[in-house]
Amino acid sequence: MLKYNNLLDELFRFWNDGLDEVSQMKFCKDGIMLKNDPSIDVDELWETSSRRIMLLLKDCPDGWGYDTRTMLIDKKNGEACRNLKNAFTRKLAKILYGLYVNKGEISAKDVEANIDKVKETWNTAPFAFIETKKIAGDKDVSSEEMTNALKKDKLFLAKEIDILRPTIIVCFDGENNIFNYVTQEYFMGVEPSYKNQYKYPDAKFNCCIYYYEQSNTVVINSFHPSYVEEEWVFLERVLSPFRSLLNNYKPKNL
Repeated sequence: MLKYNNLLDELFRFWNDGLDEVSQMKFCKDGIMLKNDPSIDVDELWETSSRRIMLLLKDCPDGWGYDTRTMLIDKKNGEACRNLKNAFTRKLAKILYGLYVNKGEISAKDVEANIDKVKETWNTAPFAFIETKKIAGDKDVSSEEMTNALKKDKLFLAKEIDILRPTIIVCFDGENNIFNYVTQEYFMGVEPSYKNQYKYPDAKFNCCIYYYEQSNTVVINSFHPSYVEEEWVFLERVLSPFRSLLNNYKPKNL
């Protein structure tokens, strides 16, 4: 069995070597989230899961280096994070649960009705939490900053994705920079086996999902968790196209 987080640490050491001193101090590590229960081996769970879910975020907004893998076990904020006290993590946890249990029928309403199971999944199921811009920034990061970071570090980020081999990638970025990187740079513009882009019924937002059968990888475009919107909209923009994939294309390995 691979030790995924150890492999990522090796990548990060090489990645960090090419940075100036200030950037090294602001460099953020990430990967498969560690659990508060020490008996849970996240590497083993990741290896055996058919749905290896990678959440691709923008950057760490604290202005300093941080290892996001420790978010659930952090002495200062871990308890609040585990109990979904923060709106940011609560939204991500709901997305995670909705993708894990979905067989083609789970909606935002179903997720909301099962908050205890949402919390359980968040604290026990393996998932990767990745900052695509590794140098920590301020509260807001511009589209131009994201574009430049993805262009500069595209090979390193591709290597990180290669190591983890996710089967579901959710791109949390209202400006589409992350989604465009994954579909155009990482997958090199290869036409997906299944593509569904549509306007959500009776709502003012678009849904988008790509599925690459050869690598068994789903890529979903999402709002950023800090996007000011009703929570059901945030959830449905991810869950609706995932339902369409499961019901219409019926991939065998998900």
